[in-house]
Amino acid sequence: VKWSCVKISRTLRNATYKGYICYNKSRVNNFLEKKRIKNLDEDSFMLVRGNFEPIVSEELWDRCKEIRESRIRERNMPDGEMRRLGSNRPKYLWSRKLQCRCGGNFRRFRWRVIQETGVQIFGYECYRRKRNASKAYLEKHGAEAAEVCDAHSIPEWKLELMAKQIFSRIWGDQKEAVLLVCEMLTQCAKIGPTFIELNSGLEQQIKKLEERLTKYTEMRADGELDKEQYAQMSKDTKAKLKQLKAEQQAAMTPEETSEAAAFDLNAVRQALQQMIDLAQPKIADGVVDEFVETITPVQDYSYRWKLCFGTLKPEYHTNLMSMESKPILSFVIPFETAKEFREENKMDVRFRRSQWNDLHIEVYL
Repeated sequence: VKWSCVKISRTLRNATYKGYICYNKSRVNNFLEKKRIKNLDEDSFMLVRGNFEPIVSEELWDRCKEIRESRIRERNMPDGEMRRLGSNRPKYLWSRKLQCRCGGNFRRFRWRVIQETGVQIFGYECYRRKRNASKAYLEKHGAEAAEVCDAHSIPEWKLELMAKQIFSRIWGDQKEAVLLVCEMLTQCAKIGPTFIELNSGLEQQIKKLEERLTKYTEMRADGELDKEQYAQMSKDTKAKLKQLKAEQQAAMTPEETSEAAAFDLNAVRQALQQMIDLAQPKIADGVVDEFVETITPVQDYSYRWKLCFGTLKPEYHTNLMSMESKPILSFVIPFETAKEFREENKMDVRFRRSQWNDLHIEVYL
């Protein structure tokens, strides 16, 4: 079998693997030509559960569909046609958060390499500016350059510096509150029987009922019970046995049982301590990915951050160039703060005041 992207795509779209028969995937144009026309609108497919064993679970197949659809973008073609095209999710954290003032995305590139240590310094630049001719070049040759992006590239360490300053001001002393919640969860976990204890009790009851059915059969064989008594007592016992087995099945699968048993609140506490510990040189990437929605350089050395403490929409960016509300936080990062941050992270000592421009930060919710 020669695998290709087309074959893999067809495999991922095939609902037969989760145990369903799919209808309306194609149609015949008319009875004379009998030309088969594919239906590309997946929303119009009709799925009917089949009487065969599925290869994968419905949850896995639906999760795969969700990932696949999240990587599809609708774009207008030059002829006006709306076409669905694949789109790769940005690989790096700051590429997912940055949005240029021209509307373009940012790409990561290698800024330079420190010769003494071989450490690579990375930065982010607007993809539209990288792909198109520069504004200075167009003006030099007499071309119109009004719509050309002239946003400066951003070193990665400056983004980490801004994140550290923003969360230090907003988060404050919330670390103690989160750790208090962990203590409350620990206390609540000690109250009431665990699933293992409940499951053990159900197994004991089921075992007793099965033994009782065996005794009824022996009593019937010995003539201690007549036919009517045996039928009634067996019927009641089997009904209780069926109910207990249903409760045991609905409680939790074996895989979930092992995962629940492995749940450790101490590990959660340690992870939270590491994530929200503002004394660390840098803010954890997980915190930035969880709460930062959009970052836009509105001007050179002037940035707007949009935070979200609810559910983030994947690959969604708010237009920070036309904000009507006032920022919840506005401050300036001077040279001394940047120098202290570089020293804490043991970065290159070659950092001069003459090369520094203060960063103006605005934070929105």
